[in-house]
Amino acid sequence: MNQKCWRMLLLGMCVGLVALALPPHAMAIDLDGIKVTPSIAYTGEYDDNLYRTQFNKRSDYVNTFSPGIAVEATPGNHSIKAGYKLDILKYTSHTNFDTYRHHADLVGIFKFNRVELRLKEDFRKTDDFPTSELTKRVKRNENFLSGGVDYDFIERWGIGLDFIWGDINNLHPDFDFLDRRTYTFATNIYYRITAKTRVFAEYDFVRELYRYDHTRTNNRYRGLIGVRGDLTERFNVTGKAGYEHLTFHTARNDQDNFVTSIEANYKPVERLGIGLILKRSVENSTFTNNAQYETFSSNLVLTYNFTPKLTILPRGSLGVDQYRESVLNIDRMEKRVDYNYGGGLGIRYTPQKWVVLEGGYDFTRRDSNFNTNDYDDNRVSFTVTLSM
Repeated sequence: MNQKCWRMLLLGMCVGLVALALPPHAMAIDLDGIKVTPSIAYTGEYDDNLYRTQFNKRSDYVNTFSPGIAVEATPGNHSIKAGYKLDILKYTSHTNFDTYRHHADLVGIFKFNRVELRLKEDFRKTDDFPTSELTKRVKRNENFLSGGVDYDFIERWGIGLDFIWGDINNLHPDFDFLDRRTYTFATNIYYRITAKTRVFAEYDFVRELYRYDHTRTNNRYRGLIGVRGDLTERFNVTGKAGYEHLTFHTARNDQDNFVTSIEANYKPVERLGIGLILKRSVENSTFTNNAQYETFSSNLVLTYNFTPKLTILPRGSLGVDQYRESVLNIDRMEKRVDYNYGGGLGIRYTPQKWVVLEGGYDFTRRDSNFNTNDYDDNRVSFTVTLSM
């Protein structure tokens, strides 16, 4: 790192020391049952491969300042949460990457005698990497609005209805062809094994409408089975799996795919937590002659509390991206397949309830049979978060 990077690193360490010296009596603001929690964070990160490329690697130190606010209200059996966070990214050398990221969300859950209503809004303005395929940062707006209802119509049996509207607007002209709106209609029938656990069967219809590249417009039909809730006192899971039939509105071939999404958390002993996320889906591709690609990803995170204030977080990931329609690799006469690996280690120290200090190292790598797509990336970071 150059001299300027070291100066910024020293600044961040000073912020952490000041945080430790402040009094331990801060708490959230309570306004007649409405809890307001303002926060501010600083993250310093050294990245040795900004462009995620195999050749001509460029490194930099990135300063991120993140003010935010969270609001929560729990009238009766209902719950309403809202939040906003602004990320201000300043690069030490590659100042052309300087940017602002916005994230606003709203979640409402309203419980009545036999009915539960849900509402969620999630908006992001970001330039983060959109998928495991793209190694270019793409500025875009993402907006998802969803709503749903569950009705317990007889004893342990119930029915659920959900709707999701999504809009993705890429602000970089080279990626306008990926601008799209999605409409998802879902219905399920469920059976409550316990008060906190249910099994269900679900049917989804998804329509993706592309603004400019109409050859990508498609319909998706999914049949899924799943489980959600606490299987034991120490094991919680939310997961579903099934098949998806994808049809295009042009001459592209239809696709049948196995899809799944599973998030599980297990606590074998009091100090240790194990979190696992598995996902297999079909995503939008920018690769030549491909509309979509099949992707599988797995992420494992361990949480071990050495003391009530000190936590260590080892993590690892593995994924595979496969392209059905890609042009052949001239050297091997194969279609493109990417293998994605990752690993890291994080440490979290909470000296006071409203002060969190974190540090970490993360490594990511992609190995592809199209060799020009290979890369590896190392990142070292630390974060200081202050919240009332």
